[in-house]
Amino acid sequence: MAAMASIPKSSGKLVRKAVSRWNAKCEEAVRERNRAFRRLKRTHNFQHLIDYKQAQAVVRRSIRQRKRTYWRDYCSSIGSTININDVWGMIKKMEGYRREWNYPILSDGEQLAISNLEKAEMMVKTMSKVHSSSNLSEEERRGREETRSLYTEIIQKKDKIEDKCNVPFTLRELRNALDKCKNSAPGKDEICYSMLRHLSETGIQKVLNVFNKVWEEEKIPAGWKEAVIVPIRKPGKDASNPANYRPIALTSHLGKLMERLVNGRIMHFIEERGVMTSCQSGFRKGRSSIDSVLCLEDEIRKAQVKKETVVAVFLDVEKAYDMLWVEGLLIKMHMLGIGGNMFNWMMDFLNNRSIQVKIGKETSRRCLVENGTPQGSVISPLLFNIMINDVFANVQPRIGRSLFADDGSLWKRGKNVKYTLKKVQEALTLVEDWGRKWGFRFSIEKTKVMFFTQKKIDESIKLELYGRNLERVKSLKFLGGV
Repeated sequence: MAAMASIPKSSGKLVRKAVSRWNAKCEEAVRERNRAFRRLKRTHNFQHLIDYKQAQAVVRRSIRQRKRTYWRDYCSSIGSTININDVWGMIKKMEGYRREWNYPILSDGEQLAISNLEKAEMMVKTMSKVHSSSNLSEEERRGREETRSLYTEIIQKKDKIEDKCNVPFTLRELRNALDKCKNSAPGKDEICYSMLRHLSETGIQKVLNVFNKVWEEEKIPAGWKEAVIVPIRKPGKDASNPANYRPIALTSHLGKLMERLVNGRIMHFIEERGVMTSCQSGFRKGRSSIDSVLCLEDEIRKAQVKKETVVAVFLDVEKAYDMLWVEGLLIKMHMLGIGGNMFNWMMDFLNNRSIQVKIGKETSRRCLVENGTPQGSVISPLLFNIMINDVFANVQPRIGRSLFADDGSLWKRGKNVKYTLKKVQEALTLVEDWGRKWGFRFSIEKTKVMFFTQKKIDESIKLELYGRNLERVKSLKFLGGV
């Protein structure tokens, strides 16, 4: 490969990058300390031990003073345009921070993993289980089968559709997509965004030709669907448990660049036709979490003025992205009118995906991913929005609702608390039925109920989900706010 010959590569070892706070005074203090240490090592004299300790104290004092001065100078240079990531980077450098990638001996309760290869194999086994259909209950399996039987013809490749969203990609689209890509670790092919940005006009045109060929043939290269997982331990969790690691997926940058192109096409299709529910604020241009918060806040303020009660339910989807039903997603895409190249490309994109775990220089076997959207994928948030788009479709219009990706909420305002509760319970039952049909399950433990009222509410009043009482709380964090 030309890149191997032309672009130097480092060893990959993590070397702490020193902050440029070293000065001549620090240098001289260290030199004197080292001289004192060599003298002590040679003579073993008690006075020389005292001299060494004094020299060591001078080093610590010099470095501490220089760090303090350097930090003050840095803080005084910070302006309104400073990047917060640069600030945190400086703090970590000042603290001598470095990441350690040493994984301890792992145990899954049945066996131990000692070598890096054994650890990688145990990790990939654990992580692939997260997406396994074996996690489904019998009721969830039946729900999927019933839905699948109604839409058998839909989950097959579609004829080509003459639509502007299915035409070949343009050079302008490719350049715009490439400009949005942030530098990150590449996949197995080791092609990175910076290489693509430095291509000549001829080179970038060839990339566009490859993308349009894939788009026309609706067949994605297998390497673009392979992810190398680097496990990162979850903070505060037992490092010996393989389930306590967060997967960071490294996939082909070429594949991710094409995902960005397709994402733009589907997003344009959905927004132009207005088929996305208006209560969805997540990952949509011109919208944010504040939209959902303001909708609920408006109802609460109206209730305060009219001395009414607002009953709100904050929903939590179990394994929202991990266990998303791929066939169900394709059905939803068809129902929104997505067809032709967009539909067929997406069908190939979502099927036969695999993961491998890499620890050190060792890589595990490949495991197929049965369910879920690709981890770290550009297009995954949009796909989830499509899947959950009609979650409140059967709920009465007078029931308030909001969505921010997988964070959903329902509420109703009224004077009669029992009647208000009844209507919210009816809405919850409809949402429960929807989840059963489309392969979702809502968490009973994490779904919470809140009453916004000046009245005293009987503690025995409850709302149910799957026949179990939901917890009532007096405060919670809703989309970043309490």
